[in-house]
Amino acid sequence: MRRVIARDRAELAGDFCRGCGYCLPCPAGIPISQAARMSLLLRRTLVSRFLTDEWKRDMAKIRECQKCGHCREQCPDELDTPSLFKMMLADYEEFLEKLPQD
Repeated sequence: MRRVIARDRAELAGDFCRGCGYCLPCPAGIPISQAARMSLLLRRTLVSRFLTDEWKRDMAKIRECQKCGHCREQCPDELDTPSLFKMMLADYEEFLEKLPQD
C-alpha cells in the first residue's frame, strides 16, 4: 500500500492540474480541465470515453493554442498550461498509436 501511495503522490505532484476550471474559457476552445490531465485520465478512468473522434478533435485544438496566457494567469497553482498541453498532446498521440488496430 505504501508503494501505491508513493507512486500516486509522485504522479500527482508538480504539474498536476486539479481541474478547478478557473482557467476557463479558452479562446482556442481547448477543454483545459480535461486536456491538462489527459495522461492521468487515460490511465485512471474508463479510457474509451477519451478515444472518440470528438476527443481527438478536442485534443488537436492544443495545436491552436494562442499562448495568450489567460489560463496561466488564472491558474491558482501557477501551472505553465501551454507547456503542459504540449506534453499531454504528445502523450495522448503516443497512447493512440499503441492501441491495437482493428
